Amino acid sequence: MQDYGNSPRIDPRATFSRSDTASSGDWNASTNSPGLTDGSGTANQYYRVSVGGTQDLGSGSITYAVGDYVKYSGSVWFKTTQPIGVTYWSNEKHLSSENLLLQSEDFTTSWGLSEASGAAGATAPDGGTDAYTITCYTASSKSPRVNQSLSGKLSANTQYTMVGHVKAGTATHGYISFRGTNVNNYAYAQIEFASPGSVSTGGAGFSGISGTVTALGSSWYKLTLTATTGSDVSGAFAFLGPNDGTAFGISGYPTWDTAAETIEVWGAQISSTNTKTYDSPTTTQIARSYAPSLKYVTPATGGMARFEYDPATDGQSMGVLIESQATNLVTYSSDITQSFFTGFRSTQESNVAVAPDGTLTADLLREDSSSGNSHGVFFEYASGGTTAQTISVYAKAAGRNHLSFRFDTTNGVFGSDFVWFNLSTGAVGTTDSDITASIESCGNGWYRCISTRTALASANGRIVLYLADADNSTSYDGDSYSGVLLWGIQAEANASHASSLVSTSGASATRAADSLSVTTADIPGFSEGVGTVVYETGGVASATETNQLAFGLRADGANFFTAGVNNGGVTDASVRVYSKTSDGDQAFLNPGTAAVGTGYKLACRYELDNIAASMNGGTVVSDTSCKVPVGIDTLWVGELDGNYHLNSNIKRIALYNEALSDTNLQALTS
Repeated sequence: MQDYGNSPRIDPRATFSRSDTASSGDWNASTNSPGLTDGSGTANQYYRVSVGGTQDLGSGSITYAVGDYVKYSGSVWFKTTQPIGVTYWSNEKHLSSENLLLQSEDFTTSWGLSEASGAAGATAPDGGTDAYTITCYTASSKSPRVNQSLSGKLSANTQYTMVGHVKAGTATHGYISFRGTNVNNYAYAQIEFASPGSVSTGGAGFSGISGTVTALGSSWYKLTLTATTGSDVSGAFAFLGPNDGTAFGISGYPTWDTAAETIEVWGAQISSTNTKTYDSPTTTQIARSYAPSLKYVTPATGGMARFEYDPATDGQSMGVLIESQATNLVTYSSDITQSFFTGFRSTQESNVAVAPDGTLTADLLREDSSSGNSHGVFFEYASGGTTAQTISVYAKAAGRNHLSFRFDTTNGVFGSDFVWFNLSTGAVGTTDSDITASIESCGNGWYRCISTRTALASANGRIVLYLADADNSTSYDGDSYSGVLLWGIQAEANASHASSLVSTSGASATRAADSLSVTTADIPGFSEGVGTVVYETGGVASATETNQLAFGLRADGANFFTAGVNNGGVTDASVRVYSKTSDGDQAFLNPGTAAVGTGYKLACRYELDNIAASMNGGTVVSDTSCKVPVGIDTLWVGELDGNYHLNSNIKRIALYNEALSDTNLQALTS
């Protein structure tokens, strides 16, 4: 027996492979050596660029740098920053979000107020009334500000990012700052409200200082400040305040001659995740959340099997993932600022939050202030046919709790094929009749939203991603602040389920199929023509896709014994046990049905004139007038000779050299 749930390894007698595992070597992009040209090559073949240069391989001139890769899609060579590997849910976790500041929206608590008076109750960027107004005292050589101690919270020589929101009253400048000790050990980011398109930064004792400014509407701006601390952070503080452009001093804030000038502040955050979105409001405790890691496996080690752990159940083992080949037609899977995407009444911000893979690569889709209208982004792709299409997106609420997909055509004719997802409750909302949809929890507010349209109206697809204020609603008044974090966008043609993410960066990409098998000659005691197979799956990929096999015992194309989900001629998501010999079809047993996303257990025996099966301990179904295949030499796990992939997880599989009783079939699957 191989238990893939409790033992994350492949039996040494079995063979696992994935064809996209080896590089063809180095490529000189200056001389095109070895010579590459579109229309010639092997799909998934790739080279590492050893010498940079510019080449036109048939699709226009492309400039390559050392360390890039050039890969063959099956028709054209394209540049990528990494060859196509695979992704899987690991049993590791990463720090997904953090805020080391307390009372991040209440400056009357935990914060100190210096050389100014303060008042709560101003309108915040998110529409609330918890923004804080600072009014400077009339005095010289003063530094009005709100401040909070970070003593014991910052580490030396560590990079942090601070986020703060400021709005001009009568002050000419606003700033955010954090420091270590008060002796030349600080960084700041400052906006001049008269020309707010840029931000000035500076400091001393800290390194790598940078900042950004983002206009949010209603005269509010988001400032970010990234810096690496020095060796002494014992007296750490965070500051927000007004200024007149005066230089900052050794204490981390400016000292200037003030009038009764005003500024509003709101939403402060400091994190080691370097997130540039304000995603972790706090009250009396710091915020720190960990999430499961969606790991990327490079082709160098891509031949390894993917043992997955369920992100929705805090890492419960799901077993080994067996998938068919898949192509992502989205050319930039995790960068919605590229021209592949077109925004409407929205803003796209790149690399502002921690994605499900633990990297700072999640993007923000943020609405504008348009009233009574829709807000979102769309992309177009050549699907190659009017078949089923599956779209999947990793999403997290960032002010908006709903996201909607719409399937259109590229001629601009808007369709009515909608589905809504609730990113607060993790539920699928209103769904049109020709669409199936699901949502998967990925930890710390992230969900994978999946939608399949039964058929496109044309061979060219347009997918619209809408921000939504409620279920079944895409038209509302925007606030210029709220949005949704997006990452890992995937479009799969001729697909009734979403496969694991195929990351792209400039061109569509194809992931090779998984293969897991063992020759029966390597299984001691195996008796041809009689036996029992017991297995447990991690879930069902699709209710409509035929031949999602959990295993296949095969001699040749005319002799095999299989089991798995198959809707062909039976019912959707039916589990079917099938026997075939050179004399033709022998048995079709249907021991039960399995819901999409739900695993099941099945035990099936075979011997002369007797095939039987029990699913989840249920009633044994049998056929006592059939033949069984002879000459079986291979057990295929999650597929059959490179076809009919399970596209899900196998938790365990066992092969017995005897035909077990009905009682044992039920007991083994209860």
